[in-house]
Amino acid sequence: MNKTRLNIADDKDIREGTPMNLLFLGDSITDSDHCFTPDNLGNGYVKMISDSLKDLIPQPHIVNRGTDGFTVSDVYRAWQRYPMKEAADMVSILVGINDAGVWMNCGYSGLQCRHALQEFTAVYTDLVCDILDYGIPRLILMEPFLFPIPERYKLWQPTLNRISQGISDIAARYSLPFLPLQPLFDAEGAKAGYDTLTTDGIHLTQRGNRILADAWIKAIPDIWANRVNNRM
Repeated sequence: MNKTRLNIADDKDIREGTPMNLLFLGDSITDSDHCFTPDNLGNGYVKMISDSLKDLIPQPHIVNRGTDGFTVSDVYRAWQRYPMKEAADMVSILVGINDAGVWMNCGYSGLQCRHALQEFTAVYTDLVCDILDYGIPRLILMEPFLFPIPERYKLWQPTLNRISQGISDIAARYSLPFLPLQPLFDAEGAKAGYDTLTTDGIHLTQRGNRILADAWIKAIPDIWANRVNNRM
Protein backbone atom coordinates (compact mmCIF):
# COMPACT_ATOMS: atom_id res chain seq x y z
CA MET A 1 0.00 0.00 0.00
CA ASN A 2 1.23 3.50 -0.84
CA LYS A 3 1.83 5.31 2.43
CA THR A 4 2.07 8.83 1.00
CA ARG A 5 1.19 11.27 3.74
CA LEU A 6 -2.03 13.15 3.10
CA ASN A 7 -1.66 16.87 2.54
CA ILE A 8 -3.94 18.05 5.32
CA ALA A 9 -1.72 20.70 6.85
CA ASP A 10 -3.65 23.43 5.04
CA ASP A 11 -7.06 22.09 6.09
CA LYS A 12 -8.87 24.73 8.14
CA ASP A 13 -10.34 22.13 10.49
CA ILE A 14 -7.53 19.64 10.99
CA ARG A 15 -3.92 20.79 11.14
CA GLU A 16 -0.66 19.08 11.96
CA GLY A 17 -0.59 18.07 15.62
CA THR A 18 -4.37 18.17 16.01
CA PRO A 19 -6.12 14.83 16.62
CA MET A 20 -8.46 13.61 13.90
CA ASN A 21 -11.56 11.87 15.24
CA LEU A 22 -13.04 9.04 13.19
CA LEU A 23 -16.23 7.22 14.12
CA PHE A 24 -17.11 3.81 12.67
CA LEU A 25 -20.76 2.74 12.76
CA GLY A 26 -22.05 -0.67 11.75
CA ASP A 27 -22.84 -4.26 12.66
CA SER A 28 -20.74 -7.27 13.69
CA ILE A 29 -18.33 -6.84 10.76
CA THR A 30 -17.35 -3.46 12.19
CA ASP A 31 -17.74 -4.60 15.81
CA SER A 32 -15.29 -7.50 15.57
CA ASP A 33 -15.35 -8.00 19.36
CA HIS A 34 -14.18 -4.45 20.01
CA CYS A 35 -15.50 -4.54 23.58
CA PHE A 36 -13.07 -7.33 24.36
CA THR A 37 -9.84 -5.74 23.12
CA PRO A 38 -7.72 -3.33 25.20
CA ASP A 39 -7.99 -0.51 22.66
CA ASN A 40 -11.73 -1.04 21.99
CA LEU A 41 -11.04 -1.28 18.27
CA GLY A 42 -11.66 -5.00 17.80
CA ASN A 43 -9.80 -7.52 15.69
CA GLY A 44 -11.06 -6.55 12.24
CA TYR A 45 -10.84 -3.86 9.60
CA VAL A 46 -11.27 -0.94 12.02
CA LYS A 47 -8.14 -1.98 13.92
CA MET A 48 -6.24 -2.40 10.64
CA ILE A 49 -7.35 1.05 9.47
CA SER A 50 -6.25 2.55 12.78
CA ASP A 51 -2.80 1.01 12.45
CA SER A 52 -2.47 2.23 8.85
CA LEU A 53 -3.65 5.76 9.58
CA LYS A 54 -0.81 6.32 12.02
CA ASP A 55 1.45 6.57 8.96
CA LEU A 56 -0.96 8.77 6.98
CA ILE A 57 -2.43 11.44 9.24
CA PRO A 58 -1.47 13.02 12.56
CA GLN A 59 -2.89 11.63 15.79
CA PRO A 60 -5.87 9.62 14.53
CA HIS A 61 -8.43 8.94 17.25
CA ILE A 62 -10.64 6.02 16.26
CA VAL A 63 -13.95 5.06 17.88
CA ASN A 64 -15.55 1.72 16.98
CA ARG A 65 -19.32 1.76 17.62
CA GLY A 66 -20.14 -1.33 15.57
CA THR A 67 -22.46 -3.77 17.32
CA ASP A 68 -23.22 -7.39 16.53
CA GLY A 69 -26.67 -7.86 14.98
CA PHE A 70 -27.35 -4.21 14.24
CA THR A 71 -29.73 -3.22 11.44
CA VAL A 72 -29.87 0.26 9.98
CA SER A 73 -32.49 1.28 12.57
CA ASP A 74 -30.18 0.10 15.34
CA VAL A 75 -27.27 2.04 13.89
CA TYR A 76 -29.42 5.18 13.70
CA ARG A 77 -30.42 4.81 17.36
CA ALA A 78 -26.78 4.22 18.33
CA TRP A 79 -25.80 7.40 16.49
CA GLN A 80 -28.52 9.36 18.26
CA ARG A 81 -27.18 8.17 21.63
CA TYR A 82 -23.53 8.86 20.77
CA PRO A 83 -22.41 11.62 23.15
CA MET A 84 -19.54 13.08 21.11
CA LYS A 85 -21.21 13.83 17.78
CA GLU A 86 -19.77 17.32 17.38
CA ALA A 87 -16.22 16.03 17.89
CA ALA A 88 -16.26 13.68 14.90
CA ASP A 89 -14.25 14.73 11.85
CA MET A 90 -15.29 11.71 9.79
CA VAL A 91 -17.97 9.02 10.04
CA SER A 92 -17.83 5.65 8.26
CA ILE A 93 -20.96 3.49 7.90
CA LEU A 94 -21.23 -0.20 6.99
CA VAL A 95 -24.69 -1.70 7.51
CA GLY A 96 -27.32 -3.67 5.60
CA ILE A 97 -26.52 -7.38 5.80
CA ASN A 98 -28.63 -7.91 8.94
CA ASP A 99 -31.57 -6.11 7.35
CA ALA A 100 -31.36 -8.49 4.39
CA GLY A 101 -31.05 -11.43 6.79
CA VAL A 102 -34.20 -10.46 8.69
CA TRP A 103 -36.22 -10.17 5.51
CA MET A 104 -34.98 -13.44 4.07
CA ASN A 105 -35.13 -15.48 7.29
CA CYS A 106 -38.63 -14.25 8.04
CA GLY A 107 -39.81 -15.21 4.56
CA TYR A 108 -40.86 -11.74 3.46
CA SER A 109 -42.95 -11.69 0.30
CA GLY A 110 -41.89 -9.57 -2.65
CA LEU A 111 -44.27 -6.82 -1.54
CA GLN A 112 -42.99 -6.96 2.03
CA CYS A 113 -39.40 -6.73 0.81
CA ARG A 114 -40.25 -3.67 -1.26
CA HIS A 115 -41.84 -1.99 1.73
CA ALA A 116 -38.91 -2.98 3.94
CA LEU A 117 -36.46 -1.57 1.39
CA GLN A 118 -38.35 1.72 1.35
CA GLU A 119 -38.13 1.85 5.14
CA PHE A 120 -34.43 0.94 5.06
CA THR A 121 -33.72 3.75 2.59
CA ALA A 122 -35.73 6.24 4.63
CA VAL A 123 -33.93 5.40 7.88
CA TYR A 124 -30.52 5.39 6.19
CA THR A 125 -31.30 8.80 4.68
CA ASP A 126 -32.33 10.12 8.09
CA LEU A 127 -29.06 8.83 9.53
CA VAL A 128 -27.00 10.54 6.83
CA CYS A 129 -28.92 13.80 7.12
CA ASP A 130 -28.58 13.84 10.89
CA ILE A 131 -24.82 13.33 10.63
CA LEU A 132 -24.54 16.14 8.09
CA ASP A 133 -26.74 18.40 10.22
CA TYR A 134 -24.18 18.09 13.00
CA GLY A 135 -21.66 19.69 10.66
CA ILE A 136 -19.46 16.63 10.34
CA PRO A 137 -17.42 17.39 7.23
CA ARG A 138 -16.65 13.90 5.95
CA LEU A 139 -18.75 10.79 5.62
CA ILE A 140 -18.21 7.54 3.72
CA LEU A 141 -20.93 4.99 2.95
CA MET A 142 -19.77 1.42 2.44
CA GLU A 143 -21.56 -1.28 0.48
CA PRO A 144 -22.76 -4.31 2.45
CA PHE A 145 -21.56 -7.59 0.98
CA LEU A 146 -22.17 -11.33 1.02
CA PHE A 147 -20.37 -14.49 -0.07
CA PRO A 148 -21.99 -17.45 -1.90
CA ILE A 149 -21.06 -19.95 0.82
CA PRO A 150 -23.14 -21.62 2.04
CA GLU A 151 -25.24 -21.99 -1.11
CA ARG A 152 -28.38 -20.53 0.47
CA TYR A 153 -26.77 -17.11 0.58
CA LYS A 154 -27.06 -16.94 -3.18
CA LEU A 155 -30.78 -16.44 -2.59
CA TRP A 156 -30.01 -13.39 -0.47
CA GLN A 157 -27.89 -11.66 -3.10
CA PRO A 158 -30.67 -10.00 -5.15
CA THR A 159 -32.13 -8.49 -1.96
CA LEU A 160 -28.73 -7.27 -0.81
CA ASN A 161 -28.09 -5.82 -4.27
CA ARG A 162 -31.23 -3.70 -3.93
CA ILE A 163 -30.10 -2.52 -0.50
CA SER A 164 -26.69 -1.63 -1.94
CA GLN A 165 -28.28 0.29 -4.78
CA GLY A 166 -30.33 2.26 -2.27
CA ILE A 167 -27.17 3.20 -0.35
CA SER A 168 -25.39 4.13 -3.58
CA ASP A 169 -28.33 6.37 -4.55
CA ILE A 170 -28.18 8.12 -1.17
CA ALA A 171 -24.45 8.69 -1.60
CA ALA A 172 -25.05 10.20 -5.04
CA ARG A 173 -27.90 12.38 -3.76
CA TYR A 174 -25.74 13.93 -1.06
CA SER A 175 -22.48 13.91 -3.03
CA LEU A 176 -20.83 11.48 -0.62
CA PRO A 177 -18.17 8.86 -1.30
CA PHE A 178 -19.56 5.35 -1.78
CA LEU A 179 -17.22 2.40 -1.36
CA PRO A 180 -18.34 -0.62 -3.46
CA LEU A 181 -17.23 -3.81 -1.75
CA GLN A 182 -19.25 -6.61 -3.37
CA PRO A 183 -17.37 -6.45 -6.72
CA LEU A 184 -14.08 -6.32 -4.86
CA PHE A 185 -14.83 -9.43 -2.82
CA ASP A 186 -16.38 -11.23 -5.81
CA ALA A 187 -13.20 -10.75 -7.81
CA GLU A 188 -10.92 -11.74 -4.95
CA GLY A 189 -13.08 -14.76 -4.10
CA ALA A 190 -13.01 -16.00 -7.67
CA LYS A 191 -9.24 -15.71 -7.67
CA ALA A 192 -8.26 -16.94 -4.21
CA GLY A 193 -11.33 -18.84 -3.03
CA TYR A 194 -14.15 -17.52 -0.88
CA ASP A 195 -12.98 -19.51 2.13
CA THR A 196 -9.90 -17.29 2.28
CA LEU A 197 -12.13 -14.24 2.77
CA THR A 198 -15.03 -15.35 4.96
CA THR A 199 -15.57 -17.61 7.92
CA ASP A 200 -19.28 -18.21 7.31
CA GLY A 201 -20.44 -16.31 4.22
CA ILE A 202 -20.93 -13.03 6.08
CA HIS A 203 -18.04 -12.39 8.47
CA LEU A 204 -14.48 -11.84 7.35
CA THR A 205 -11.23 -13.68 7.83
CA GLN A 206 -8.12 -11.64 8.52
CA ARG A 207 -7.44 -11.62 4.79
CA GLY A 208 -10.95 -10.34 4.13
CA ASN A 209 -10.58 -7.64 6.77
CA ARG A 210 -7.25 -6.62 5.23
CA ILE A 211 -8.87 -6.21 1.81
CA LEU A 212 -11.65 -4.07 3.28
CA ALA A 213 -9.22 -1.95 5.28
CA ASP A 214 -6.98 -1.37 2.25
CA ALA A 215 -9.99 -0.36 0.13
CA TRP A 216 -11.04 2.14 2.80
CA ILE A 217 -7.55 3.60 3.03
CA LYS A 218 -7.34 3.97 -0.74
CA ALA A 219 -10.63 5.89 -0.66
CA ILE A 220 -9.26 8.54 1.72
CA PRO A 221 -8.28 11.03 -1.02
CA ASP A 222 -11.87 10.94 -2.32
CA ILE A 223 -13.24 11.31 1.21
CA TRP A 224 -10.95 14.26 1.83
CA ALA A 225 -11.89 15.92 -1.44
CA ASN A 226 -15.62 15.52 -0.75
CA ARG A 227 -15.80 17.78 2.27
CA VAL A 228 -19.47 18.42 3.04
CA ASN A 229 -20.17 21.96 4.18
CA ASN A 230 -23.94 21.90 4.20
CA ARG A 231 -26.71 19.38 4.04
CA MET A 232 -28.10 19.25 0.48
